[in-house]
Amino acid sequence: MGTDTPAAVLSGRPRLMFDYFTQLFAQVTNPPLDAIREELVTSLGTITGPEQNLLHPIPASCRQIVLPYPVIDDNDLAKILHINDEGNLPGFASHVVDGRYDPAGGGAGLRARLADICAEVSAAIRAGARLIILSDRARGGSQELVPIPSLLLTGTVHHHLIKQKSRTRVGLVVEAGDVRECHHVALLVGYGAAAVNPYLAIESVRDLVRRGVIENVSEKKAEATCSRPSARAC
Repeated sequence: MGTDTPAAVLSGRPRLMFDYFTQLFAQVTNPPLDAIREELVTSLGTITGPEQNLLHPIPASCRQIVLPYPVIDDNDLAKILHINDEGNLPGFASHVVDGRYDPAGGGAGLRARLADICAEVSAAIRAGARLIILSDRARGGSQELVPIPSLLLTGTVHHHLIKQKSRTRVGLVVEAGDVRECHHVALLVGYGAAAVNPYLAIESVRDLVRRGVIENVSEKKAEATCSRPSARAC
């Protein structure tokens, strides 16, 4: 609402893949949502990890990672990534997938890279991985590689695992730099991601705080709380 830019499919400029999944409409909820009295249905909590048979619940069905929000920062992602470092939680073994490709190969190169990634994920599952992190963050390798759009990457892996009948054996976590808005997160969740780390957006906000462009709201709230006469220890 309120945008006069052309729809992505009609635009002559490069657009993010997320932009092709937007609608221009006004939505009204009557009565308004009540997050206090309707906490269950308005919860943003999410879970990730392997799932058991829904028709035969067992104690192992409860062994999943519970997150209060689908958006996680670098620290949360590190905890998920290294959750089995000591080998005591093999049911949460993780595997990081490099979600980049060589643009010199064009469309054919992108399709080939997606096929390689799907094969890598299947091999990781057979090797015991139960958490797959789809990442476009450079962790070495060629500097000529560019990120695959996170929505395309997530959807491709999600549907590949469905075809392989192994989707419920793993949880998908996305670490992507092209995620900037709530709409982007919602699309990734809809396409199979359990959690999203928009590392570039988070670091951009931190940089704006460091340069004084925007204020650190959490710190101001803490200062206001400590300044109250009733405050005990801060």
